[in-house]
Amino acid sequence: MTKFYNVVTRKTINQAVANEKHIYHKVGVIKVTENGGWFLQLYQQPDTDFMIFPNHNEPLPVIDFGEHEA
Repeated sequence: MTKFYNVVTRKTINQAVANEKHIYHKVGVIKVTENGGWFLQLYQQPDTDFMIFPNHNEPLPVIDFGEHEA
Protein backbone atom coordinates (compact mmCIF):
# COMPACT_ATOMS: atom_id res chain seq x y z
CA MET A 1 0.00 0.00 0.00
CA THR A 2 1.27 3.49 -0.87
CA LYS A 3 2.17 5.60 2.20
CA PHE A 4 2.30 9.37 2.53
CA TYR A 5 4.37 11.41 5.00
CA ASN A 6 3.99 15.12 5.73
CA VAL A 7 6.95 17.47 5.22
CA VAL A 8 6.80 20.40 7.65
CA THR A 9 8.83 23.37 8.80
CA ARG A 10 8.95 24.41 12.44
CA LYS A 11 8.95 27.96 13.77
CA THR A 12 9.66 28.61 17.45
CA ILE A 13 7.99 31.59 19.09
CA ASN A 14 9.25 32.83 22.45
CA GLN A 15 6.15 34.05 24.28
CA ALA A 16 7.69 34.59 27.71
CA VAL A 17 10.59 33.44 29.83
CA ALA A 18 11.06 29.67 29.36
CA ASN A 19 7.75 29.44 27.47
CA GLU A 20 8.14 28.52 23.82
CA LYS A 21 5.48 27.68 21.28
CA HIS A 22 6.16 25.69 18.11
CA ILE A 23 4.20 26.26 14.93
CA TYR A 24 4.40 23.67 12.15
CA HIS A 25 3.64 24.50 8.50
CA LYS A 26 3.04 21.72 5.97
CA VAL A 27 5.29 22.38 2.96
CA GLY A 28 4.97 19.11 1.06
CA VAL A 29 4.57 15.33 1.12
CA ILE A 30 6.72 12.24 0.69
CA LYS A 31 5.11 9.33 -1.13
CA VAL A 32 6.45 5.79 -0.68
CA THR A 33 5.13 3.36 -3.31
CA GLU A 34 4.52 -0.36 -3.01
CA ASN A 35 7.52 -0.99 -5.30
CA GLY A 36 9.84 0.85 -2.88
CA GLY A 37 10.01 4.19 -4.69
CA TRP A 38 10.29 7.39 -2.64
CA PHE A 39 9.05 10.70 -4.06
CA LEU A 40 9.09 14.21 -2.57
CA GLN A 41 6.68 16.94 -3.65
CA LEU A 42 7.20 20.45 -2.28
CA TYR A 43 4.32 22.91 -2.51
CA GLN A 44 6.60 25.83 -3.42
CA GLN A 45 7.70 23.92 -6.56
CA PRO A 46 4.47 22.70 -8.15
CA ASP A 47 4.51 20.02 -10.85
CA THR A 48 7.96 18.83 -9.72
CA ASP A 49 8.44 15.41 -8.13
CA PHE A 50 11.82 14.65 -6.55
CA MET A 51 13.00 11.03 -6.31
CA ILE A 52 14.72 9.95 -3.07
CA PHE A 53 17.25 7.11 -2.88
CA PRO A 54 20.10 6.13 -0.55
CA ASN A 55 23.68 7.23 -1.11
CA HIS A 56 25.75 4.09 -1.72
CA ASN A 57 29.21 5.69 -1.58
CA GLU A 58 29.27 7.19 1.91
CA PRO A 59 27.08 7.31 5.03
CA LEU A 60 24.37 9.93 5.22
CA PRO A 61 24.85 12.75 7.75
CA VAL A 62 23.07 12.51 11.09
CA ILE A 63 20.69 15.40 11.73
CA ASP A 64 20.01 16.22 15.39
CA PHE A 65 16.39 17.29 15.92
CA GLY A 66 16.73 17.35 19.70
CA GLU A 67 13.82 16.00 21.70
CA HIS A 68 11.55 15.94 18.61
CA GLU A 69 13.54 13.26 16.81
CA ALA A 70 11.33 10.48 15.45
